[in-house]
Amino acid sequence: MVDEDGFAVAMMALRRIKGFGNAKMFELAPRVLELAEKGEVSPESLVAIANEGTIVPRYDSTEIKSWLDAERSNCEDWEKQGIQVATAQSSDYPDALKGIRSTPFFLYYKGDIAPLSGRNVAIIGTRKPSPAGERQAKAIARDLVGKGIGIVSGLALGCDTAGHEGALEGEGYTCAVLAHGLDIVTPPANAELAQRILDSGGSLVSEHAPGVPPRRGQYVSRNRIQSGLSTHVIIIETTVTGGSMHTARFAKEQKKGIGVLEFPDGQSEADYRLAVEEIRSELSGVVLVDMEGALQFPFTDSGEE
Repeated sequence: MVDEDGFAVAMMALRRIKGFGNAKMFELAPRVLELAEKGEVSPESLVAIANEGTIVPRYDSTEIKSWLDAERSNCEDWEKQGIQVATAQSSDYPDALKGIRSTPFFLYYKGDIAPLSGRNVAIIGTRKPSPAGERQAKAIARDLVGKGIGIVSGLALGCDTAGHEGALEGEGYTCAVLAHGLDIVTPPANAELAQRILDSGGSLVSEHAPGVPPRRGQYVSRNRIQSGLSTHVIIIETTVTGGSMHTARFAKEQKKGIGVLEFPDGQSEADYRLAVEEIRSELSGVVLVDMEGALQFPFTDSGEE
C-alpha cells in the first residue's frame, strides 16, 4: 500500500531543487512512488535522486531531511486551514486532468473534489456582463445542477460569480479554480462566496501552493484547468480579447464541447454580440446556443451555419 502523504511530502521536498519543475515531477514520480510503496522514503533514499546529473554532489541527507521536515510542517499548517494536496498519483486526483497538456502534478484543494471526476460544465465570460448575460449564466447553472451536472468557474466577478451563484441557488455542486495559493481569495469581494461554495459541499482548487500570490500569467494557465475539469465550456459573454478566450482555446485543444450563448437582439452588449462570430471564426466547431440548447449534450446549435 502506498503512503500517499509520504509520497507527496517527498515530491514537494524534491521540488525545492532548482530546475525540478512540473515536468521533472512526473519524470521522478515512478521512482519515488516505488520507494513509498516499500515504505523507504527517507533523506538517505532521496539523496541519489536529488544529486542526479551532478558531477559533485550538491545535496546531502541532512539538507534533504530539513526539506522533508519543512514540507511535513507545511502540510500540517495547511490542514489546519482546510487545505489538502493531491498528486497526479493520488487516489483523489481528478481523472479529467490527467489527459490534458501540462497536467499539474500537484493539486491543492479545499472541500470535496470527488464530484470533479463526474460530469461538469465550465461557465465563463466577462467580468462586466450585461444584465441579460448575468441572468442567463445564473439560470443555466441552476438548471444544469438540477440535472446532476457540476459547475466549474474561476470565482471572478461577473459571469464566473453568476455561474457559482446559480449552482448554489440550485443546491448543486460548484468548483472555483483559483490562480494562486488557497490561503487567500481573490477578488476579496468574493471571499464570502468562496465560503458559501465550501459550506455547500463544493470546492476551491489550485495548482499553486499556499503562499503563492496572484500573478498575471497564472490566470491564463489556470484556465486550462477550468476547461480540463469540464466536459463542456459555455461562454456567456466576452470580447475577442477577453480572458475567456484563453479558456476557449484550451477547451478546443482538449477536445471539449464549446458553446457561445446567443442572445436576442438588444439583450446583450453590441461588442459581445460582435465577438460571437469572431470566436466561431477563430475556433472551428464552436456551437451557437440559446438557453435551451446550452442544457443539451452535445450542444444543440440554435444558429445558422
